[in-house]
Amino acid sequence: MRYLYGPVPSRRLGFSLGVDLVPLKTCTYECIYCQLGRTTNKTIKRGVYIPAKPIIREIEDFLGHMKNPVDYITFSGSGEPTLHSQIGPIIGEIKQMTSIPVAVITNGSLLFMDEVKKDLSEADLLVPSLDAISKTVYETINRPEDSLEIDRVIQGIVDFRERFRGQIWIEILYCRGVNDDPSEVAKMKEVLEKINPDRIQLNTVYRPPAEDFASPLDEERLREIGENFGAKATVINPYQGDKSPGRKREVEAHIIDALKRRPLTAEDMAEILGLHPQEVIKHLKLLLDGNAIRHRLHGHKIFYEIPR
Repeated sequence: MRYLYGPVPSRRLGFSLGVDLVPLKTCTYECIYCQLGRTTNKTIKRGVYIPAKPIIREIEDFLGHMKNPVDYITFSGSGEPTLHSQIGPIIGEIKQMTSIPVAVITNGSLLFMDEVKKDLSEADLLVPSLDAISKTVYETINRPEDSLEIDRVIQGIVDFRERFRGQIWIEILYCRGVNDDPSEVAKMKEVLEKINPDRIQLNTVYRPPAEDFASPLDEERLREIGENFGAKATVINPYQGDKSPGRKREVEAHIIDALKRRPLTAEDMAEILGLHPQEVIKHLKLLLDGNAIRHRLHGHKIFYEIPR
């Protein structure tokens, strides 16, 4: 599959079939914590980055041969999915094919655009990120495309919430010393009350980030922050691994074998193994946790290697 990946176990969505609509690292942001490294095409220009027909054909083929249940069909992947100008019609086609709910994981930066609001209206779940409220913090952690302003981004989420019939779960990713100051948390609380999402999910740096100064918060601090946001707030625990141990062992063995030859990026390994980068990253996280591999930044890319 070229445009689909998985189904993969997700910390939030159970077993999720991923749909990737834009080329790798095509995004409106260049977040310091991004697990895919630095953005190579920072833009707010929407377009048909990948033709809709082959994406729809792959989804049809998957559904026709599906062996195990899927909890969500999820638009996420290698960049910002709302940059694809045909995401609305693609969601509409999926809704005609299946009753599996559609989720869109987005950074929320383009929700101020009326056409984006319209395109996402048929989704069942929207998971926009909102990492900062203050201009300086926003520009530090998300490094947005030059024309984007945090006040406009927030208003876009608020306006979409008022018209959207599905669920909205806000995700906030915290980096130590960047967006966890008490004053920023207080401002976030005010904005969350205005948005009134169905859930608030707190996250931190669990995978190798684009910048080595993007450091995680400990779980205790995350929970302290969550207490400010009330009962809707939960801490998202680290991914614990694939529930299919045979598949897990097979993929990880191939990764280890590839890394014995030379250091590689997740993108390199995805190409070698014929897997999607997001699926490879999930396995890399488990290997890192077990100290079987290590990572390092070089030339603004994240390389993985066998410890010497």
